[in-house]
Amino acid sequence: MVANGVFAGAEIAVIAMRKTRLAQLVEQGRAAAGAVLRLRDAPERFLATVQVGITVIGASAAAFGGASIAGRLAPVLERIPPLAPYAHQLSLALVVALVSFLSLVLGELVPKSLALRAPERYALLVGRPLLGLSHLVRPVVWLLTASSNLLLRPFGDRTTFAEARLSAEELEQLVDEAGRAGALDAPTAEIASRALAFRDLTAGDVMVPRSRVKALPADADQQELKRLLLEEGRARMPVYDGTLDDVIGYVMAKDLAAMAWERELIVLADLVRPVHFVPEGAKAVHVLRDMQRRRSQIAVVVDEHGGMAGILTLEDLVEELVGDILGEAEEPQPLFEVEPGGAAVVRGDAPIREVNRALHIDLPEGEGYTTVAGLVIAVAGAMPERGARLRLADGTEAEVVEATPRVVRRVRLVPPPPGEAGAGASEENGAAGPEA
Repeated sequence: MVANGVFAGAEIAVIAMRKTRLAQLVEQGRAAAGAVLRLRDAPERFLATVQVGITVIGASAAAFGGASIAGRLAPVLERIPPLAPYAHQLSLALVVALVSFLSLVLGELVPKSLALRAPERYALLVGRPLLGLSHLVRPVVWLLTASSNLLLRPFGDRTTFAEARLSAEELEQLVDEAGRAGALDAPTAEIASRALAFRDLTAGDVMVPRSRVKALPADADQQELKRLLLEEGRARMPVYDGTLDDVIGYVMAKDLAAMAWERELIVLADLVRPVHFVPEGAKAVHVLRDMQRRRSQIAVVVDEHGGMAGILTLEDLVEELVGDILGEAEEPQPLFEVEPGGAAVVRGDAPIREVNRALHIDLPEGEGYTTVAGLVIAVAGAMPERGARLRLADGTEAEVVEATPRVVRRVRLVPPPPGEAGAGASEENGAAGPEA
């Protein structure tokens, strides 16, 4: 039982040891840590060795110890007249009960609890003996694994002792729980959460949409250049020839300033720098890597037809990871204003993912829209008028506060009561149409 406990505790201790800590101990010259690290790097062999050890010890204890103790206990029971006819059966039953109890307590529960309490000390103590044992029983492990694989082949499966890997969703949950528990401070938790969500974003999710793009025509005169520089204050602007669908490059504001005010013999075409194009569906993380490689600060996002869908800057991508980065002259423009009753008035161009993160709601994102205005238009099936009310899939009520015939500017979102969340999902298309 003690040997069984050693194996059971070793299994928990070795698995509980973090690889980063083991690597640190190895750098400090701890030979035992190297043995534990080798066991961690070969989980199939290590766990199979532990299982072989536990099984052999358990079978041996049952076969030899149980029979020996039962044989000695039976004569004692035979001295009791009422029990004499059943002495052998009772002795065997008592031994099975006693061995099972001691095996669970001394062979499983106690050693595993001790191993969880001090995994490093336990793992370093048993690391080298277990590593040596794993080499000795390698042929047995191979035979058992091969036999198991043969039996599992009809089911399309195979024996594996590999550690389960955390999914991205599980990592997000861990980050959220760590933030709520205080293990991570709020800014760190938010950045970690944004980084995990970044993998799902596309260039179309992050870009400045075409309707908000400020660009220069290739034939702009000096007065127009001055006006754009003074009004927009942007460091870089795309340049187009004829229409926005024909972007020929971009210019730097500092270069335009020299052209507009110093009256040098400079033409706009001489200042245009090449710009690269990315598809709307490209993963944002890949676009970020590509822009780093090209040392580029701006890219043009194109749709499936080759037309401009928007522009994307390195700052836009970084803001998805750390939040808004405001320049010295920029004024913060909040995406929403929370009202006393719990409702929030949200800008129509606010990305749904940002609203969900900030207000802790679950507005759905669709293939054709990523903003609150797009969601409202999709649910209404038309351009809603001011005052229109809609019920969304999660039960949230949306009221159009400000709108024009072309765009929804502001929407009031009223979260559903806790007991009614998700009520709208039972209706057609996951949301009701406009009420008024």
